[in-house]
Amino acid sequence: MAKITKLSQVFEQLGVKQAQVVKALRHKGITFSTASLSRVKRQGEWPKTCDKAAIQTHIEAYLHDQGASSKQLNKLWGGCEQQAPIIDKPDYEDPEPEMLSMHAKRFFKLRHDPFENEITCEDDVFLVDNHRLILEEMLSAASAGSMTALIGECGSGKTIIRRAFTHRVQQENPEVILIQPARLDRRKITAESISSAICRALQIKHRPSAEERDAAVEEALIESANNGHLHLMIIDEAHDLSADVIKLLKRIWELTHGFRRVMGIVLIGQTELSKKLGGQNVREFTWRCNQIKMQPLGLHVPAYIRHKFKRIGVNADDIFTEDAMGAIRGKCYGKIKHGMAFDDEDMDRSFPLHINTWVNKVMNVAANIGEQKITEKMVHKV
Repeated sequence: MAKITKLSQVFEQLGVKQAQVVKALRHKGITFSTASLSRVKRQGEWPKTCDKAAIQTHIEAYLHDQGASSKQLNKLWGGCEQQAPIIDKPDYEDPEPEMLSMHAKRFFKLRHDPFENEITCEDDVFLVDNHRLILEEMLSAASAGSMTALIGECGSGKTIIRRAFTHRVQQENPEVILIQPARLDRRKITAESISSAICRALQIKHRPSAEERDAAVEEALIESANNGHLHLMIIDEAHDLSADVIKLLKRIWELTHGFRRVMGIVLIGQTELSKKLGGQNVREFTWRCNQIKMQPLGLHVPAYIRHKFKRIGVNADDIFTEDAMGAIRGKCYGKIKHGMAFDDEDMDRSFPLHINTWVNKVMNVAANIGEQKITEKMVHKV
């Protein structure tokens, strides 16, 4: 059993960072260091000289604004107790991936699999408002020279967003120069890899020493910016980057010409990237990085299914009832149990990969039993 405070539990459940709270207190005119808040959060120990009541009031208000329930705020400042840490227990498991069988394709008269190698042009990409905002944020990272991290579950559509963004830049924003390290194993990306990627994008001739190469990189970036170009470094699978490389990216990002930054940075990775950016050793990067999460399809699931089948020349409504599409969406919902002291949390896992899997599973079953129309009742039985 480990000592744990109610405050630390609530911080963890809401995903609240200490730096965010300290910043909020500063806006209220209260100076309270991150180290002091850490001691309060972990051991319940307060500095001898501070306005304890005012700080508690403002922190409670901040947590309430972040979605804390009255149960979470009750007895928030209780002392340390000997108790086991809260373990989140979801009542949902992601489905095992399943391909559409050849029998199902013949049964439903499909010439192509709607979910296999299906993205061949811009019209094949299914975009909702959240996706469009992400694309705008990525473009803004180039124009404003900012840092952005796109974080999402496996199968949430991050790679498709990256490909859509690359296509848009090539078609509509020729002034943006994309810089992408070529190392397939992101764990082996080094300072030299980053410099080589910039040299390749800006066509900088080879330099024999690292110092000469870095000087040439800085000079070329400034000259390119003076010629009206924007630079954006994109690294996918960024959850595999080392902390040293992340700190290096921050130093590259700090390169300026006058008041203008010469490069923006976009990291794309799975949820492990969020944990890595939460580490103390990369906090200077994290404080300046806008983190965006890929959202599930949610209410857009029926539109997504119709779009995928339309792209292969099939009307999805000839195969699925409206209720069946809603039931497929429901297959991706669950609850996360946080323990007796906290309310259960709704969980939405309606990411494209899981929707694809459930559609394939249902169609395979329907083909095996010879059912031409997939209904809500059939989806519930799968």
